[in-house]
Amino acid sequence: MAKMIDGLLPSGRDVAFAEIEATLARIVSGGRRHNRPPARALLATVIVVGPPQRLIAAAEALEQFSDMGGVRSILISEGEHTEPIARVTDTAVAVSGLAPRYLNNAVAALRLSSLPAAVWWRGGSVEGLKDLADLADRLILDTEEPEAAWREAGSLFERTALTDLRWTALTRWRSALAHLFDLPHVRRGAAALKGVRIDARDLASGRLYAGWLKSSLPWPSGAKLEIQPCSAAGAPLTCVSLDCGGVAVTLKMREGRSCFEATAGAQESERIVPTGDVSLGALIAEELGVRTRDLAFERALIAAQEIAA
Repeated sequence: MAKMIDGLLPSGRDVAFAEIEATLARIVSGGRRHNRPPARALLATVIVVGPPQRLIAAAEALEQFSDMGGVRSILISEGEHTEPIARVTDTAVAVSGLAPRYLNNAVAALRLSSLPAAVWWRGGSVEGLKDLADLADRLILDTEEPEAAWREAGSLFERTALTDLRWTALTRWRSALAHLFDLPHVRRGAAALKGVRIDARDLASGRLYAGWLKSSLPWPSGAKLEIQPCSAAGAPLTCVSLDCGGVAVTLKMREGRSCFEATAGAQESERIVPTGDVSLGALIAEELGVRTRDLAFERALIAAQEIAA
């Protein structure tokens, strides 16, 4: 039998997989006997799949929803076991070492079938990812190495509302640049775009941002694209610069500050933009509030895959 992950749902009870629902029922009835306040009605299921340490971080990020009620969390690590051990709390279930071929069956059994289900994919087999797409109202990619999942994305767009947590972390960067293109002199220069440079702590985020630019701007055939790695901590990007027909457009992190400068040519076009809360909990909370397909993301991801890693 699989060993339960140390540090995952430490207050839970370890049970056999077949005993999960009965254990959940006992926990609820036990709370009633001890006159504990009733839990709020469950509104959705969040299924998290990933390696052990990334499941622990996800469980901690989802605790805010447990405090508010409304979400059942299912946390699954893959392995070789057909009868894995489980750990249960009143709002969450962790399953350790489940064989990938049983992943969709386990999720179908544990999710709240009459309510929305979001899959938060933090790593695992691509086959498991494809199987879960049909069970998810929303599929949120969040892997350290996204290439394999990104290659499958085109086949998943019509099956679920797909996104990537990198896209969420880039929201302020996209919004700030879009606002600069509202300026007449920047908009006029867009058709004469000569080059783009992106300095990125996370190169996959740099490619996704570049994909958004290429799918949003009238990208001339001769325009150059350069994505450079940087070692700065924190934000996924540190600097984005565009040469729009002689107009220099720049987004740049301020050293030691949780904000970046957005400039477009003249000094009077400078804006200071806060990066916002980019913690894991804040990012997943933002995504769980979305229900519909994001066509801008889909186009950006397709374009990003055409950019050399």
